[in-house]
Amino acid sequence: MGYFLGVDIGGTLIKAGLYRPDGEEIAVAQCDGEALSLQPGFSEREMEALWRDFCSTIRQVLDLAAVSGEQVRGVSFSSHGKGLYAIDAQGKPVRNGIVSSDTRASAMVADLQQQGVEECTYPRSLQPIWSSHPAVLLRWLKQHEPAEYDAIDAVLMAHDYLRFRLTGEAAAEVTNISGSNLFNQQLADYDPRLMAAFGIEEVADKTAPLLGSAELAGQVTASAAAQCGLSAGTAVYGGLFDVVGAALCSGVVDDRILSTVAGTWSIATCVTESVIPSAHPFAWGRYCMADRYFVHEGSPTSAGNLAWFLRQFCGNDPQRYGQFNHWVAERSVRPSDIVFLPYLYGSNLGSNLPGGLIGLGGHHDMADVVHAIYQGIVFSHLIHQDRMVALNPRVERIRMTGGPTQSAIWMQMFANAGNVPLEVVEVKQSGCRAAALCAAVGAGEYASFTEAVQVVQPKLHTYFPDAAAHRRLRERFAEYLAIAQALNEVKNAHH
Repeated sequence: MGYFLGVDIGGTLIKAGLYRPDGEEIAVAQCDGEALSLQPGFSEREMEALWRDFCSTIRQVLDLAAVSGEQVRGVSFSSHGKGLYAIDAQGKPVRNGIVSSDTRASAMVADLQQQGVEECTYPRSLQPIWSSHPAVLLRWLKQHEPAEYDAIDAVLMAHDYLRFRLTGEAAAEVTNISGSNLFNQQLADYDPRLMAAFGIEEVADKTAPLLGSAELAGQVTASAAAQCGLSAGTAVYGGLFDVVGAALCSGVVDDRILSTVAGTWSIATCVTESVIPSAHPFAWGRYCMADRYFVHEGSPTSAGNLAWFLRQFCGNDPQRYGQFNHWVAERSVRPSDIVFLPYLYGSNLGSNLPGGLIGLGGHHDMADVVHAIYQGIVFSHLIHQDRMVALNPRVERIRMTGGPTQSAIWMQMFANAGNVPLEVVEVKQSGCRAAALCAAVGAGEYASFTEAVQVVQPKLHTYFPDAAAHRRLRERFAEYLAIAQALNEVKNAHH
């Protein structure tokens, strides 16, 4: 039967999982690399170090599973979106890789929006302008590092670069590059008019060929095999944007199921057969299935806020999460009078809104605060979720992945707030598993992603909403929105 290897590439963390064709996990290994912040707002990876960490992680998982490289039938990837990992004509990095959390170009984004560039580009790219979009970063390079910009031969995303190192073949995987602001969603191809709008006309000659998620990209070279422990000749397949990977691993193939992720980011993703017109600027991309799109929206307003609280006030002891859940279960039976705004790392209701606890009194204790944090994070998710359900009223249920799914009381709160059945996907490593599924489809183990999803069904635990709890939470949600919007008005007036 052999095994399939799925590699999940985050901002610094790399995970590698080994799977049987039916999706059974054999082993998972991980390596946490170093993020470089050479100036405020910069978030980079040294690309040779990224490759070394990648090789180390693959060797670890093979050792853990006691599996040889010869037994691996195929490799694929799940990767963070946005950022920039460009190479020159010799295949060498032109500079450090830039991670999706990079904000160096924030002022540039504001200028572009003020100049009306987003109004011009959105109908073609279906991407709001973001500071870490490849298009924006390339514009920044052209202005600030012109020699590096001129040296670019291929614009790549994170998994594109690692796939290139494995195979020697440069290509841009479509689910990820379709979110670059270089790609026309209707044409399903690069668009020189988008590049011209960003003032980077030269990039038309610096793009890599497009590659499907399950398309064969090449084989592991002898040189790469010696470094990572795989066998020379092992098949390497396109891969996935991690948002698409989470949806695929959740079994999402059409618009009846909404995929949500709770982690550092709150993300809601829907899969459709066509682009749905909307006044709201959602981010669209090409799904891993032919003739399907995915539409998503997200913000860094999720459980990263609770992790911050744990670090600052609870000694960073993960054992405290059990106590947190107990407190929240106790407090959930009575109305809460504290509002927590989970904006420590960003907002989804206004630019530069600060996080905060509103309504604190001397009678409150830590249990009240923790309950407010849980509830505030649910409300932040609701903003994205409600927008997505308004766009696509066909949604019948929600499937969630991410760390908070381990908390039953929190998942019940999510279900109650959304008033839609919530199905928790009981897969710990959704990125690795989705990537391995890519390789299995590419290798012909399954005829298509549709067949693979039907066969490799995720285990689900369903939470059904309670009507009375839904009414109470929606009343609190209205208060949350009013406070956040009032604070946003104050911030805007001050600026």
